[in-house]
Amino acid sequence: MPYGWIGKILRIDLTNKDISVIDTMKYAPQFIGGRGISIKIAWDELKPGVGPYDPENIMIFMTGPLTGTLAPTSGRGMISSISPRVYPDPWFTRSNVGGYWAPELKYAGFDGLIIVGKAETPVYLWINDGHVEIKDAKELWGKGTLATQKILKDIHGEKVQSLCIGPAGENLVLFSTIQHNLSNASGQAGFGGVMGSKNLKAIAIRGTGGVEIADPSGFMEACKYVENLVKNGPNFVYMLAPKVAPPDRINCSAACPCNCEPRAKRNVPAKISSGFLTMMEHCLDPMFSWGWERTEYNREDVPEIKTKATPGFDGGIDVQCLNEDLGLSGWEYVNFYPWFEVFVRNGVKELKGLKLDIDSPKFWYDFIRMVANREGVGDIFADSVIRASERLKDLRVPEELWDELKRVAHFIQPAYGFPSHRLGRAAESQPSPIWIFSMLHWAFDTRDPMSSHHQSSFIEYIFPPHHGVPNPVANVPFKKIKTTYEKLFGNGDIIEPGFEPMDEKVKCAIWHQHRSCIKDSLLLCDWVFPRTFASFGSQEELDKATDLVGDIDAESKLFIPATGIEMSSKDLEKAGERIYNLERALHIRNYNRNRKVDETIEWVCELPEKTDGTKLDKDIFNKLIDTYYKFRGWNKTNAWPTKDKLKELGLEDVARVIYR
Repeated sequence: MPYGWIGKILRIDLTNKDISVIDTMKYAPQFIGGRGISIKIAWDELKPGVGPYDPENIMIFMTGPLTGTLAPTSGRGMISSISPRVYPDPWFTRSNVGGYWAPELKYAGFDGLIIVGKAETPVYLWINDGHVEIKDAKELWGKGTLATQKILKDIHGEKVQSLCIGPAGENLVLFSTIQHNLSNASGQAGFGGVMGSKNLKAIAIRGTGGVEIADPSGFMEACKYVENLVKNGPNFVYMLAPKVAPPDRINCSAACPCNCEPRAKRNVPAKISSGFLTMMEHCLDPMFSWGWERTEYNREDVPEIKTKATPGFDGGIDVQCLNEDLGLSGWEYVNFYPWFEVFVRNGVKELKGLKLDIDSPKFWYDFIRMVANREGVGDIFADSVIRASERLKDLRVPEELWDELKRVAHFIQPAYGFPSHRLGRAAESQPSPIWIFSMLHWAFDTRDPMSSHHQSSFIEYIFPPHHGVPNPVANVPFKKIKTTYEKLFGNGDIIEPGFEPMDEKVKCAIWHQHRSCIKDSLLLCDWVFPRTFASFGSQEELDKATDLVGDIDAESKLFIPATGIEMSSKDLEKAGERIYNLERALHIRNYNRNRKVDETIEWVCELPEKTDGTKLDKDIFNKLIDTYYKFRGWNKTNAWPTKDKLKELGLEDVARVIYR
């Protein structure tokens, strides 16, 4: 019997209603769990040419060996499938979701769930302590995510944990979500539409089992140790930040160091809808709270990006509640506002009957309903900003505005159809070398990568202030930062501005990619792991420290007593490298991934920054890419992993497929 893992993965074919079970240990520990096992299943089962809404598309819901245990921040799950929102063409990617569903799936007797096929009529899955049913969902179809979950609790009991879609997923909106509880979501990849295409409304789970641990006492000690490491956040910034936030200000989690946009409001009278009060915590889109304006580059061809709206905070909560109930990603609306602002600034007041009153909460309330239901012009916007920019003629937009609108759309969704997120260029600036690491993550990933690479940008918070956000600890001596990088990566100059030493900076980015695969496979919170930086309880404690080094062995210290398998940090990193290379191989086989695709992000990263004048050009970018391929063990011409690299990772069968 395995420890950490349950040992079973449930497989359901909705077309023929076949239900079967796969042995988890067919994939573990080589691919760990979560993201790793998901990509191995996709490699084995997903054929080239399959689209996101084809019955042959596979949906994989995976947990990890630490899910459902006492390991700090282990309440995560991974959903993987072909994403309809990927631009210009859909491909396989992933989405990480928090909440209670993933532990509940393990307590119900399964490490994961594979779904293929398409039901003839709307259905939901009922998973109850190893027993599985495909149940009729006609009465649920058309309902919002909150009502759906309430009905499932009424039917199956208050302790049931559900994943479900709203009308947006049913109508195949490209940025539709899979919702869980009030505010947990698989948000960016559009997997709500994939569920909708399969006529799958929800997955309801109830489990009363547990997770067997190899060394309970050792694991408990490891959990206490790691909890002490993380309780102050991923670095010292969170602990030392002055208490200047208003009373309703919250963090996304205790691990979040950012002076970001989260707020909490309770019992807020609805401003737009009628008859309900809000009692939720939200990380609201900035356009619905205070917003910002970013025009940070010294170049005339850079579009002006404005995301500063004025619906008011309470009105924003109303809109966001509807957004989540309909099953829509809030990220898209951070993009819609600056895009619509271009129309308004140029005197365009309506689009095919849609009046662009973009500073009104009522406008957004009505707009997102149109999008979720694909009503009228909402049908065009339901395919995302980037695709709407290709249908300007259908929107009856004056031709003289086309170039600017397309430029803004590509600026705010710079790669793969995903909104810019900590890219460090485009709509948000970061100092070098932080944006150089971010650029390398974006260049080689299959989606917005920063959702699982937050740690690589956290060092930003001890740099001088930028983005207009005061930095409470900008007085940290740079020498301590360099000493930290010297101890972690062998060269303190990695954190110096500019592109050199290029070899070391590229290797640092690759290390973070491997660690991202590890935490997405165990599964653990990306805000917290890896523990590159220590937490400090006081300024005095920080002042006495000679460096900021945390404990990058924390994951291994949890994994070993949980599973009984000896895997050091180096062993886990090798598994992370294996996972990353298998993802690459899948994209080569199924989507012809090549160097040209890797270069997608280059144009927006050429923007000169104001902090130190660092500027990218094509020659430097190509040198960075070549250096990356060298340390990856990939061919720099076709951007494939070499046969030797795949053999080194135990992927000889993969090499035989892509090199045949």
